[in-house]
Amino acid sequence: MQHIQSKVTQLPANCRSAADHMTQVLAAEDQYADLDEHCRQKVVELEDTLSRELKKRVALVAYRI
Repeated sequence: MQHIQSKVTQLPANCRSAADHMTQVLAAEDQYADLDEHCRQKVVELEDTLSRELKKRVALVAYRI
């Protein structure tokens, strides 16, 4: 049997379809939330509050789920 590797997952060719499908599903899940300006400002305010309390820089990210 010929051993062919996937460029993305380095799996045999017979596994590539399933792996490529999983990659597409995960990519679709990792979409940033489309926040309006008011909500973005709330996120920034919370980042600032947490940063002050923790005495460390904090960055928050909103994802659409």
